[in-house]
Amino acid sequence: MKIILLLLPYLALSTIHPEGNLNFVKYCKYFNYPVEEHVIQTEDGYLLTYFRVQAKGTKMVSGKKVVLLQHGLLDSSDTFIINDEDKAPAFLIANKGYDVWLGNNRGNKHGRAHVKKNPFFWSFWDFTLEDFAIYDLPAGFKYIVNKTGQKIQYIGHSQGTAQMHIHLSLFKQSIVRDNLIQFIGMGPVAWVTTKYSPLVRLLDTNFLEVLATFGLHEFMPGDSFLTSEIGRVVCGLMENLCGDLIGSFVSADPVLDNYDRYDVLAGHSPAGTSVKNLKHWQQFTRTGEFKRYDYGDKENLKKYGSKKAPLYDLSNIDVKIFYIAGYDDLLAAPKDVNHLFSALVNAPNKGTQVL
Repeated sequence: MKIILLLLPYLALSTIHPEGNLNFVKYCKYFNYPVEEHVIQTEDGYLLTYFRVQAKGTKMVSGKKVVLLQHGLLDSSDTFIINDEDKAPAFLIANKGYDVWLGNNRGNKHGRAHVKKNPFFWSFWDFTLEDFAIYDLPAGFKYIVNKTGQKIQYIGHSQGTAQMHIHLSLFKQSIVRDNLIQFIGMGPVAWVTTKYSPLVRLLDTNFLEVLATFGLHEFMPGDSFLTSEIGRVVCGLMENLCGDLIGSFVSADPVLDNYDRYDVLAGHSPAGTSVKNLKHWQQFTRTGEFKRYDYGDKENLKKYGSKKAPLYDLSNIDVKIFYIAGYDDLLAAPKDVNHLFSALVNAPNKGTQVL
């Protein structure tokens, strides 16, 4: 509180946005978008909050075509609304007449609940992105289809693409497959062989082992310093400093990023995940393979029937798919996206656009 009081004289000169500290529902209402909140239970008991948004200044109606937006690593549904209104993907798509649903994975700030497990204990955090693929995606699809009667156009970002890749590689029949119109991947990820991303470089250290030594199982939760009121004020007053801080974990570029909105970003992100999930990503980066979680020879043999963790078989992906990649994307690097695209040997209708 004292720090905020000391900063008050400078606030008049800063670009602190009033919507920066609003939760998802209040944020949408602030901009006059109809919004609903839905709690979805997965087969293994996690409680995930999904949001639904339609066109500005209208009332929620049924019968519209459905789009499901799925966030990336350390992120949440909020990422699709926090840019300027005329650039925020959820608002853009809703204003085109779609029924927009926004998903959340277990462990982020909108998925931090379970029917039995407590997030204060390790058992809650015993998951990786494969669990997002096996449990969270089907639960979301089932709920949305039952609620709307519509099939789904899926747009995933980064990890949101990886979990769909995993689901489609593991299941030749599922409620996801039965109700998927097309899969659009923004910054699509499977193989991660480059070391450009700050997050990849961090995972290439012993950082996760240090966290485990201290008994920490959650990483960058939604109530961290950046998302606090102080963090929001700092990002409003010192945008470049905030960009550098965020850039130490994920890519940040003053040429490409909207630094004017960093105080809003700080109010909504990061959203958290499990250390085990990061460990799975670490295995991707260290081995250069897109494979199931490696528990070691003994446990792999029990779980998978082989000493080696099996590779995800992307030849099983046979749905309509389109990728949007960026030349300057440090995680979904063009080299890895090209590898991914070439692995889709059985996708009947596929395309890619590099921007």
